[in-house]
Amino acid sequence: MVGVRRTSNAGGFALPAALLAVLLIAALIAGAFGAVTEETRMGAAAADRHHALLSAESALEIVISAQSASPRDSIAVGETRSRQVDGLEVPVVVYTTRLDSLLYWFVADAGDAPSGSGIARRIGIVIRATSGPSGSMTIDRIPERGWSELF
Repeated sequence: MVGVRRTSNAGGFALPAALLAVLLIAALIAGAFGAVTEETRMGAAAADRHHALLSAESALEIVISAQSASPRDSIAVGETRSRQVDGLEVPVVVYTTRLDSLLYWFVADAGDAPSGSGIARRIGIVIRATSGPSGSMTIDRIPERGWSELF
């Protein structure tokens, strides 16, 4: 038995099994990082939408208060005017449309247009304006219908 060699085929199994295990663990870690990143984006978008809604509500209150403090201006029935409201977290434009002699339609369009995120909220409210003593304007919200979200 001089010069006889034995060969074994079982010697290379440990290395491929270890590489496969490392590859599977790396895929699981990459999937976890992807899920965390997506959850972070969704949370940030929800927070941005909430800030846009709060800014739209605040802008409506500011414009309605300014409208009731000033006497009836010369806005004609069917005419729409816009007003930029600054100082809020999100830029807001409020559109005022006079529907008839007593009804006004206010629409607040809040959005983060400069960032290009696509996060925006638009809400509207119908109010009734009546003349008070000495020509002042009184704003009455229509109780059956508060503000509504528009698309």
